[in-house]
Amino acid sequence: MDPETGILYVNANEMAWILKMFDVDSTKQQENLGQAGLRLYNQNCMSCHGPDRKGSGNYPSILGVESKYDPRTFVEFINTGRRMMPSFGHLSQDDKDAIAAYVLSLQKEQQKKYTGKLSAIDSFRRVPYQISGYNKFLTKSNLPALAPPWGVLSAIDLNTGEYVWKTTLGEDSLFKARGAKETGTENYGGPVVTKGGLLFIAATKDRKFRAFNKRTGKLLWETTLPAAGFATPATYAINGRQFLVIACGGGKLGTTPGDSYVAFALPSK
Repeated sequence: MDPETGILYVNANEMAWILKMFDVDSTKQQENLGQAGLRLYNQNCMSCHGPDRKGSGNYPSILGVESKYDPRTFVEFINTGRRMMPSFGHLSQDDKDAIAAYVLSLQKEQQKKYTGKLSAIDSFRRVPYQISGYNKFLTKSNLPALAPPWGVLSAIDLNTGEYVWKTTLGEDSLFKARGAKETGTENYGGPVVTKGGLLFIAATKDRKFRAFNKRTGKLLWETTLPAAGFATPATYAINGRQFLVIACGGGKLGTTPGDSYVAFALPSK
């Protein structure tokens, strides 16, 4: 939000999602590790990785992770978390072992008796249902199953509630090759505005970093990043010279991962 004008700048996705509710059987008294692992997976993991472990939305598939992890390293992974995945350190060791047995397809371990007990303080986590995950409504060609634009950038006057301007954000490479324009793309990461009248944003899967006129929404400049910048840029000044930096991590939406920070500035006087 620009505090001087009261205008909110927001990028948005035009994407439909399909969510389903699944029953979670939490009443079993005698379980083996495999049965407990499935139940605990449904309670703690299914909303991100899906009922079939193939992933959903922007969350990855975990099929075949037994080629990367053994039970010890997998439990360490559960304890620490990584990137968007939080730590599940609140689970008991028995619960972690059960999830590991299920996810890593440890057939012998799955036959062992599950001896874990749910503590009173954690009982609220044992709900009778769970969502299947965030599944995008896509076409057979893996594109959003609704008309573009699929990504937009808007300026909203918070003093009146009215749109000041609205424009597409991003280009889909498949449709661009066919001559189509203004498709927009799914985007993650916000904009930053400057007092001088510019709005900078990356966020799109086309690896572009763009500058817009914050008053009119006109595209003024764009450049290609080494990887998609799914992040909000930051601006700062050193010795009177203003800089702009963006993290180029990529990885989401099937894009190539990256590990760069790219900084921009006007030429020194």
